[in-house]
Amino acid sequence: MASPNRISCIIGTAGHVDHGKTTLVKALTGIDTDRLIEEKTRGLTTDIGFAYIDMEGTAPNSSIRAALIDVPGHERFIKNMLAGVSGIDLVLFVVAADDGVMPQTREHLDIIHLLGIRDGIFVITKCDLADGDRVGAVRGAVEALARDTILRGSPVVEVSGVTGEGIERLKALIREYVLKSRRHEAGGFFRLPVDRSFTVKGFGTVVTGTVASGTARQGDDLRVFPTGAKVKIRGIQSLYLQAECVSRGQRAALNLSGVSYDEIGRGLMLVSPELFASVEGALSKARSYYDCSFELLGKGGEAQTAPRTRTKKSVPVKVHHFTDEALGVARFPEGAAEGSKTSGRLMLKKPLLMLRGDRFILLDTGANSVIGGGTLRVPYLSKGVAPGRNRVVAAAPDVSDVNSILMGLLLENGGALDKRAASLMLNIRMDELPDAIDGGGFGLIGDYIADIKTADSIKGRIIGVVREFHGTNPSEPGIREEELIKRVLPQERASVKQRPAGFLSALIDQLVAGKTLKREGRTIALSSYRPALSGADSLVEAAIRALFTAPFAQPSIDDIKKLPFAKGDIDRVFNYLLRSAEIVRLKEGSFISKGVLDAARERLAVHMGEKGSIRASEFRDLLGCGRKLAIEILEHFDGERLTLRQGDLRVLRR
Repeated sequence: MASPNRISCIIGTAGHVDHGKTTLVKALTGIDTDRLIEEKTRGLTTDIGFAYIDMEGTAPNSSIRAALIDVPGHERFIKNMLAGVSGIDLVLFVVAADDGVMPQTREHLDIIHLLGIRDGIFVITKCDLADGDRVGAVRGAVEALARDTILRGSPVVEVSGVTGEGIERLKALIREYVLKSRRHEAGGFFRLPVDRSFTVKGFGTVVTGTVASGTARQGDDLRVFPTGAKVKIRGIQSLYLQAECVSRGQRAALNLSGVSYDEIGRGLMLVSPELFASVEGALSKARSYYDCSFELLGKGGEAQTAPRTRTKKSVPVKVHHFTDEALGVARFPEGAAEGSKTSGRLMLKKPLLMLRGDRFILLDTGANSVIGGGTLRVPYLSKGVAPGRNRVVAAAPDVSDVNSILMGLLLENGGALDKRAASLMLNIRMDELPDAIDGGGFGLIGDYIADIKTADSIKGRIIGVVREFHGTNPSEPGIREEELIKRVLPQERASVKQRPAGFLSALIDQLVAGKTLKREGRTIALSSYRPALSGADSLVEAAIRALFTAPFAQPSIDDIKKLPFAKGDIDRVFNYLLRSAEIVRLKEGSFISKGVLDAARERLAVHMGEKGSIRASEFRDLLGCGRKLAIEILEHFDGERLTLRQGDLRVLRR
């Protein structure tokens, strides 16, 4: 038979301690998942174990392979149990026929429910130790327990790991599920929560985990969250088979370079460089903020459909996410009740790399028991784009409603959001953003995502400010871009929190590209605008021009400043004459009228046509001016690339 094909399906166990989960896995796979000496000695699973199950494929003589994760059932090892079940697709929920429903049965079922694991098979084990009536009673208890959970209506199979009773039927049900299981989308940022790390002689560091999102390939560079270590994938195995790549929903063993096995372990995460760059600035922050949809358990522990008692507005919690955890506070709206679904906010003492759509579990910080869970709606690792820290929304959009979430973010941030921040908060790679927001009334403007209506409104204000500036400063070529942004921002409701000047510059760029505005250097003007002096400036203009009327007159700045007008009026008119080239600056502090310069150019052209070259002294005599002015004019012509200096001579450039 050919090598089996890997299936993107993770099967996991759950259930009370000593109910036969590990024995069941061995009966299904032939693999003993208790790998630690203390587990084998005590007969008690303390950590997650890994196996795979081979089944017949759909083609003749073909087979398929799916991952199987075994988890501990003892309450002391709830952290390890959570690390194992966070990424599974199908749960084999185990209840022993002799013991029946026990405390960890209930807690594990709550966890499965809160993690949104919709597919399961209830497995009544140790049927060789109970009679038919007892097995029937346990079946009834299991069905009753599941009635108000996500696994209601799941099949129930009676087995014995010792005699083999029911094992083949269970395998058939597993195969049926695996063959029709949904395939995970491979898009998004690559994230691999690490659950094991070890070293292999001749290969070095190997880490394992279930890919939470995205795709990674052999040779890819990755980063370790939160340490920032840079690593490279040297090789990949998935379910003990060589692979070129691994994607969301697959078990992966990555051989890494760049890190020692004792520098990376459970609780850390391998991520794409793009994702790490988006969150790197938040790693030093004391707290991180996340808007969430919560589901709170009732007092009896089970998830309830109706509210019971009102819970506190702020509750200290331990948040478990994939293989990591953090302490923090969960904030709920007034009136939130135990046994209810509500929206709220998590404030964590250390950042967890939770992205939109991720599930998490809430544990009581004292008893270490499960009190609820939820789905991450928006992470605010960048605090600058988060709403007020005490703001809790009672009704919020579903995590899958990207348009509604994005609209809320834009409303909180003045209509625009840096696309890197948006990419992180929406859990959509930047190269996928254009397609994700298409048709939602949003657009990419420079480095920002913006609400088109808001952007158009701000463009209107930009145009209005430029037009107003022209009206009050008709001789100026336009308004400085920095001043334009400064004047527009105060008109906004709350300013754009994330680099407002950058967003407004991007809008200005659009208006320039569309030829509504024009840019000359850092000056912005309406495309059709031409500066002109107002009637009130005519006297100042005439006085300045009079200083330049004498042949080769060259008044100094002091001469101009002595004119009997206000300094501001003189400066404005004189700068206008310079910009319009009516007066030409030869060098710092040296000016000449355009008419005189044109006359000098004509005389030079005639002389060059006859002689071919000219000396500075000849040019002085030709103009009838001083040597200093003649040299300054020649140097100006050199700068215009009209003439070329060759020793003491000037020639025309060809």
